[in-house]
Amino acid sequence: MIHIHSQHILTGKGRGLCLLLFLLIPAFLPAANTCFRGGPYLQELSHDGVTVVFENDIPTFAWVELRKKGISAATKYYQDIEGQHQIYDHIQAPSVSLPVQNFRVRIDSLENKTTYEYRICSQKIDQMKPYSAKISTQYESDWYEFTTLDAAASEHHLIVLSDMLGRTETLEKFLNVMDYKTANHIIYAGDIMENMQVAAPSGNAAKCEEPYASFINSSIRLFATRQDFNMLRGDHETKGDAADYFPIFFPHQSGKNYNAYRWGDLEVVMLDGGEALPDDDPTNYTTILAAYNEYRKEEARWLEQLIQTPEYKTARYRIVISHLPIPFTSEDATMGGAKHFADLMTPILNTADVDLLVCGHLQPQTYELLEPTEDAHFPTLVQGYNSALRMDIQNGKIALRVLDADGKMLLNKEL
Repeated sequence: MIHIHSQHILTGKGRGLCLLLFLLIPAFLPAANTCFRGGPYLQELSHDGVTVVFENDIPTFAWVELRKKGISAATKYYQDIEGQHQIYDHIQAPSVSLPVQNFRVRIDSLENKTTYEYRICSQKIDQMKPYSAKISTQYESDWYEFTTLDAAASEHHLIVLSDMLGRTETLEKFLNVMDYKTANHIIYAGDIMENMQVAAPSGNAAKCEEPYASFINSSIRLFATRQDFNMLRGDHETKGDAADYFPIFFPHQSGKNYNAYRWGDLEVVMLDGGEALPDDDPTNYTTILAAYNEYRKEEARWLEQLIQTPEYKTARYRIVISHLPIPFTSEDATMGGAKHFADLMTPILNTADVDLLVCGHLQPQTYELLEPTEDAHFPTLVQGYNSALRMDIQNGKIALRVLDADGKMLLNKEL
């Protein structure tokens, strides 16, 4: 049901904003009149919080309503920035201005292992002025639900996909053969998209591939309204006019694209290598923007500190996931960025008691499982384009299953 409010006027004169409310008239509108373009989908679901992301296609003011399952009273949550509730924003592409309004509403202080219901609400903004605003139609989605994680979890089921490169149907096939319904963590390990290009292509420009059509919509349809996914940036996601907006689509509380999560007795570290090409590669059309060397050094310093924390040290299992491979032994000069990243991270990870490192990018025919060596003290599983990984972790064991898109078992191994 969608409610229509008569015109609302927000005004402010010195003492802040006051809201003049008029008659509230409920009405039923056809689905075509909704303002919701995409979502909702969940990010960074934890034992005590979650981020709800959604996108509208008209200028709006928006919020999330949340209630514990079985309780009718709901609480409103907003995306607040510097003391203000966030309203619509735009992506400014070279030849088009798109009303990409990915609202990112973080909800904290939730209860452990508890089921909640939520819906997204938006109100159309008809006019914005320095001291007043006019808002009108209010839209409300259906109710969805999710369950917060168990902080004491000792059993974990992870799916890792990478290098889909815009193959939406293949991604869905992999999720199904990997039995996504029984997985509690789904990780997209980079290069899920060909690029992040939203403007119409011209000449030799890259084709358009906006994130919703590429894979977010498929994720929403299958699971992402009730369970989050983790999206790592691959080198393909560094390309395109919307690449700088990656954190808007996939927000992190840390403000970084590299992060670590403690899920029960499992620690998962997600690294971001940026672009595989070297910063100074003259063939790289993004050379004028590339500053990944310093970025990777900053990340290495973060990783050095992370592995000394109690959260990391007390974990029973430690998994590292990266799009770019670690270690990287190729001497191909065009992959100088990937080598720089691996050379920084490998010595640190060698001291971090890593149980397994999972990466993509290389796109082997099926997969490669590299045993620990003198140079890299941890096993590395390279998967991607033609395969996907499921990890079932419990009772001190990490069971690995690599399947192709038809469900054929390529690897079945326990660590």
